[in-house]
Amino acid sequence: MKKILLVLLLFLTALKLFFVSPVFAATTTTLPPAEDTWVSDSDVTFVGKVGARSGQFLDWTISNYSWSYVSPGAQNPLADFWSQIRNIVYAFFAIFILITAFIMIISRGRNITVMRFVPRFVLIILLVTFSFALIQFIYQIIDVIQGFFLKNPDGAGFISQKNLLSISFKYQDFLGYRKYGVAFDESAFISILLVKLTAATYYVMSGVLLIRKIILWFFIIISPIFPLLLLYAPIRNTGKIWVGEFFRWLLYGPLFAIFLAGLVGIWRSSANIPLNFAKNSDVIYPTAINILLGGPQQTLSLTNSVNNKDTFALYIVALLMLWVVIILPFLLLQIFLDYLKTFSLNENSTVRQLLERGSSFISKPPPSSPPGTPPSSHQPSGMARAIPFSSKISIPEIKTQSINANVANLRSMQSDVMRLTNISLPTMRDIAKFETASISTNMDKRAELAKYHETLERIADPKKISSSIERQKFTSIKDKLVQEGQKGNNFANSVLTAANAINKPEEVVQAQKETFRLNTALQKLANPNSANIQERQKLLTVKDQLKKAQEAGDPLAISVLNAMQRENVDESLKEKLKEAKDKGNSVASMVLEEAGLTDISNLSAGPFPVVNRVQQVSLDDYESVRKMWEENYQHLEPPKQQDRNEWINNDVNKITEAINLLVSTDPQNVKKGMESVGNILPFLLIGGFSQTEVIAYLKAKLEAAKSIVGKLKQNQEEEDTMLGVREKEEKAKEMTEKAEISEGPEKDLS
Repeated sequence: MKKILLVLLLFLTALKLFFVSPVFAATTTTLPPAEDTWVSDSDVTFVGKVGARSGQFLDWTISNYSWSYVSPGAQNPLADFWSQIRNIVYAFFAIFILITAFIMIISRGRNITVMRFVPRFVLIILLVTFSFALIQFIYQIIDVIQGFFLKNPDGAGFISQKNLLSISFKYQDFLGYRKYGVAFDESAFISILLVKLTAATYYVMSGVLLIRKIILWFFIIISPIFPLLLLYAPIRNTGKIWVGEFFRWLLYGPLFAIFLAGLVGIWRSSANIPLNFAKNSDVIYPTAINILLGGPQQTLSLTNSVNNKDTFALYIVALLMLWVVIILPFLLLQIFLDYLKTFSLNENSTVRQLLERGSSFISKPPPSSPPGTPPSSHQPSGMARAIPFSSKISIPEIKTQSINANVANLRSMQSDVMRLTNISLPTMRDIAKFETASISTNMDKRAELAKYHETLERIADPKKISSSIERQKFTSIKDKLVQEGQKGNNFANSVLTAANAINKPEEVVQAQKETFRLNTALQKLANPNSANIQERQKLLTVKDQLKKAQEAGDPLAISVLNAMQRENVDESLKEKLKEAKDKGNSVASMVLEEAGLTDISNLSAGPFPVVNRVQQVSLDDYESVRKMWEENYQHLEPPKQQDRNEWINNDVNKITEAINLLVSTDPQNVKKGMESVGNILPFLLIGGFSQTEVIAYLKAKLEAAKSIVGKLKQNQEEEDTMLGVREKEEKAKEMTEKAEISEGPEKDLS
């Protein structure tokens, strides 16, 4: 209903403004004026004075563009009321301290700690104290920018109505005249309408600039309240809205000045408005009032006042350009506000690096050295040291592969992807931290994990995003990641793999099925006699060609024959087959054809690479993982309805099962293994960790669990022993007391 009333009001206003009945000057009732004669007209006088006033008002508004004017030596009147607001905010600080202390007690330091609260609190106090000076400095910078663009290109002063659609006659001396006669009524109406529209444009332009200035006054008055909105997470969204509105009105001024200066520059140029306006002196629409109108670079006269279609269109276009100058800054700033609403401090990698330096996943810069060779499982010599628990568990051998990459280029490419996606490179230690967060009761940590999952889902399929701005943003991110991946950016490929694993896990299973088919083909080539007669001949032919290629020194044939002896395909051989197939190698074509793999697009798209091409994993990382999980198993709260011993034993069984599934050759088992580590799978894939490194991580965690189980068992045995000793002592004491009681009467009888 309110919308209908508003539309109706606007319609009636437009009807009154544009279709008002003309009023003619009073004439004698007996002798009407002759046709085509000029007569005095009150309507024209009224409209002309309105136009003159609006132009003068616009000149005053633009010349006083600065946010505030204070006489030299006088104090800004806004500062007095600002100081009152600041003192009230100071009083509220005590309440906020009590609220924070209460939250710390209730949450036991899980949601907020003293070390996190104190720096933030001190920063907010400083912002409150210096808010007036800070906002005033920002206003002054904006005024300098506005003043630069509002300078009059014709000389001293600022842009005025003379540079626009000028209505420059004197207000006091103006008297309106119009030509009498039916032939001039339409032309008079249109001319009066154009003057009214021009005056309305100037009033709207001046009104918006003055409203902006008043809003900025009130923003600086309440500026001490702004920092308070950053103190607690639940009210930060309100703070973002306030800050967005502040920047909307702050930046409107310089954007308006830039567009207005651009408009004046276009109108002053020799080419003028870049539209096809013919220069002719034809008079189609007669001049009917003594207010002459014309667009940019028009010399006005009684025969050149929007008298033909070209000059009329030029004036309309110029008027529309003025309205675009008014409206366009609002549209551009609305886009900025939409971005600000989706901006999150927790999701922004740069802000996280500044606020949470404790996490290497967040604060550690990209590696300064190129990915090297992962550690092998054999005992090193010299100053190197093995994993402390390597004697107790078997860590599969990590195959080495030389990686030739330019160090500076690699770091630059990884940094570009990190800035693009707001996703940093997780280390092995970070994997343990994120897995800890996934089982923690701290909702902030779990929310951070959910945001990473959401980001990966959006990268995987931007079409599902409802917001058009976000959809366009993530579509651009995905396209950029694909381009970087094609250039050899392994980190970009790892992000895409993680996103696809979340969005389409069936593709990973399909890749495992293709690997299984390739293994089956190698087994048949190794034992061709087990096949039927027709297939046996084909297998023998392929095997003979492989041996000939081996004798010729073909490295691919050598690798295939070695895999045939093991009857197992590793990731390095899969990659070699794919590369050789692309280059037209006949050996690769024969092997893949035998396996029935004509499309090899997913051949090397297994869940984990054979070698970590993204980062180097050190022995210290595995040791840190073990220590971290030992601490977790000792201090983290067990799940509900479970004691600590039961929880850890369940983890031992789950980890053992996950390891067995991941090393399986059955694609379905591998899928189950990936599901068992699903809470950390995206981070494992982003980090580029190989299957061997993932298994080593799980075994480090398994060793930590077994260690704590042993300690718990030992503590329980010690408690049972102490309990048994106490029971024996209590029984001995009880027997002694009974003996004393039984001896008492005998002594009395004697």
